[in-house]
Amino acid sequence: MNFNKFIIVLMCFLLSPSIALASWIKLSPEELVAQSKLAVIGEFIGTTRVAAQETGKQLIVGIIKVETVLDGYFQDDFLLIAIRKVEAPRISSTIKFKKGQKGLWLFTQYSPDNTALYSASHPQQFTLSSDIDTISDLKSLLAKQKIQ
Repeated sequence: MNFNKFIIVLMCFLLSPSIALASWIKLSPEELVAQSKLAVIGEFIGTTRVAAQETGKQLIVGIIKVETVLDGYFQDDFLLIAIRKVEAPRISSTIKFKKGQKGLWLFTQYSPDNTALYSASHPQQFTLSSDIDTISDLKSLLAKQKIQ
């Protein structure tokens, strides 16, 4: 009897439309660098909510304290990255950053209409500072991209 209940619960869980599993295609370092609009060394210091003036819709954004700009144009000490819309459900494709994470960030523009907001929506767009080899490879590619 317990086995039947287990199977029923498992089937309900697996067939539930609210369940989604994320998967990402592994990108080469060259692809990551080519897609990025801004590359920085920085630290994730937390999140906040912002609201769009036109619609009033709220967005949860992460705050990055910028230590060094490696590629792209950015002059401020902090930048914002889109995490998710407030009303959007948390799904498995939402990347979770932890306060205090330091490393190399490769950002894309969140929206062409909003140049102040960036995105790191692929797990490979952030490399922990402890991964020295990957950071070195990415820095080399960024330097080559500047020369071309």
